[in-house]
Amino acid sequence: MADTSPDRSCISLPVEAMQRFGYRIVDLLAEHFAQMEHGPVGAKADPAQIIPLFDREPSEHGRDPQEILAQLERDVFPNNLHVDHPRFFAFVPGPNNFVSAMADALAAGFNVFNGTWFGGSAAAALELGLIRWLCRVCGLPADAGGLFVSGGSMANLTALVAARHARLNDRIEGAVVYVSDQTHSSDERALRVIGFAPDQLRKIQSDSEFKLPLAHLRLAIGEDRARGLQPFCIIANAAAR
Repeated sequence: MADTSPDRSCISLPVEAMQRFGYRIVDLLAEHFAQMEHGPVGAKADPAQIIPLFDREPSEHGRDPQEILAQLERDVFPNNLHVDHPRFFAFVPGPNNFVSAMADALAAGFNVFNGTWFGGSAAAALELGLIRWLCRVCGLPADAGGLFVSGGSMANLTALVAARHARLNDRIEGAVVYVSDQTHSSDERALRVIGFAPDQLRKIQSDSEFKLPLAHLRLAIGEDRARGLQPFCIIANAAAR
């Protein structure tokens, strides 16, 4: 009888090869963090030069991981902005550090699933403990809870879903959301995802200091109430975009 079990040799590495590969990545990261502040904020590649490097069919036989790492080091890492550079002040992504990079490696390597207590009780307990600590730091009540998400866009989506359920009982007909012209585009996308129509978003022009003028906000809310609509949510933002 033929052996139909998958050949794991094509996706696994010997221990020594894993160590060489991993140590090279650690060295590369250490060099990056040590030298970053002394180098440029980053670079933008010419599409005519960079796209042909990657617009090709993958190899049917795979490639040596060290070869792929060398290509990343040569063609990818030098051709991006370093959003964790000390002189980078744009966009939303926050700074990085070596400990968090190693923590990401541990999380990916051990591949812990903590979506259920059965699947990852220790990791779930760690998450719950950290969330409870954050609730206390933020002065939230003892029964407050939360969850970790991938970033600001998912945080906005999650918050709007929670607000829709708490304030509208998930019935969005006639509900209106208020933002300024400086509000991040992820809020508008999140509203579309959870079912709001474009005319349910009221965008108010910011003032000369990029603030949401409260007098204009009150006027807009009053107009919508007079039309029989239901003012539902005001989305504030801490800075101009």
